[in-house]
Amino acid sequence: MILLQRHTGHDKARRFFTPDNSSSYDSVVRFTTLGRDYVWKKKIIEMIEKETLILDLACGTGILSSLIAFSNNTRKVVGLDLIFPYLESVKKKTDKISLMNGTAEILPYKNKSFGSVVSSYLAKYVNIEMVVAECWRVLEDNGTVVFHDFTFPQNTVIRHIWRAYFLILRSSGLLVKNWATVFRELDQVIINSKWITNTREALKQTGFRDIKCTYYNLGISAIISASKP
Repeated sequence: MILLQRHTGHDKARRFFTPDNSSSYDSVVRFTTLGRDYVWKKKIIEMIEKETLILDLACGTGILSSLIAFSNNTRKVVGLDLIFPYLESVKKKTDKISLMNGTAEILPYKNKSFGSVVSSYLAKYVNIEMVVAECWRVLEDNGTVVFHDFTFPQNTVIRHIWRAYFLILRSSGLLVKNWATVFRELDQVIINSKWITNTREALKQTGFRDIKCTYYNLGISAIISASKP
């Protein structure tokens, strides 16, 4: 039996995403990413174009899950998330997505259950080595795994703009109380995260092939994809 120890990533996620802000999540994501979230998620979908049974880790309110489900009627999507009120939001959108309350670090699915596993905004909150190992277990041979999350830009000028933007968000938290904690702390979570390096290494060590990393929008976001041979 695998025992999962609670860690700071879980604590952050539970503090950031609450019953009080689940109904406004979609609007906040569109606003805070200036609409780029949709573009990033479309990139993820392009990477799993041939897959029919897909697992969306940290599916949240089902933004990515819904896009996948409605992009092709033959696709079946399973969404898993740690925060139960967010799953309730998915149910209000569509009945095409099967839902499970749980953690990506110990998946309640059989070996080789899915053609692909995707996630958006998950990697910085989890033990990525455990998540990658579970993705390997539940993926079919020739399956695809995709991780997407925010990144701290490397360019000095872009960093100054990035920090200024988070100052604006922090001020916005004075008006949008149920997002104040996220707006106040998310920048440090991103800065301190080593998810790019750790994910690449975990994928390599686990046996994944064709590991690719692409940065978007001047380095504020990245997508890592790989395939299970």
